[in-house]
This record gives sequence, structure tokens and C-alpha cells, in this order.
Amino acid sequence: MLIASAALILFISGLYYRRYVPITGLRFMKCSDLRLAQKECPNLKVLDVRDVSEFMECPRKETINISLGRLPYVWEKELKPDDSVVIVTPKRSDGILAARKLKKAGFTSLFYLQEDCTACNSVQRASMN
Repeated sequence: MLIASAALILFISGLYYRRYVPITGLRFMKCSDLRLAQKECPNLKVLDVRDVSEFMECPRKETINISLGRLPYVWEKELKPDDSVVIVTPKRSDGILAARKLKKAGFTSLFYLQEDCTACNSVQRASMN
């Protein structure tokens, strides 16, 4: 019983660690810094890790959508490890988990967008025409 409890505690703490403790090298970016970063860094990619159904409700142009579960398998189609990647998602825990997956794949320049940029139009909505 004691061993099972210890194993459960280790499992839960591992899940907590992977989702909520930021990785080294992950930089947090504010919305106001995004526009400037896009001008300075031509290989900057904006990655939205929401599910496709959530992304289609509010699509943004110049944003790559790869859902969090598919990220380890299909990132190579849109991203290269030498790209600077800004992760966009409303859930901070999903952003940290996506950064972990990308760092494991060899990415070194990772950012997490802390704010929703719909108000300042740094990340513009795509037209659905």
C-alpha cells in the first residue's frame, strides 16, 4: 500500500512538473514585443497549439496551428529547429508542455506569448472568405 501511494505521488508530481514548471531557455513575451520581434527576426514562427476545432473558431493569419497532441509527430512539416518559435495558447500549462516537446526536438529559441493579442492586432485574424 505504501509503495503504491509513493508511486502515485511520484506520477502526479511528474505530471505537475512537466505542465507547470517552465523549462530553461523558455522566454516569456508580451504582446507589445511580438510585433518588434517579427520585424527583427525573419524566421520567427508563431505556433498555436490549440486543437483544430478551437483554432477554427478564431483563426489568425501567419499562425501555424499544430495541436499539442500531434506536435511531436508533425512539427517537421512547418518548423525547423533553427527557427525562433512563439507559442500561442490560452492555457499556460499547454504552452510549457509544447515548449518541452519542441526543446526535446532540438529547438533552442522558444518564446511563450503571455497575453492575448486580439486587442493590439499583433497577431491578426485571418479572413474566412
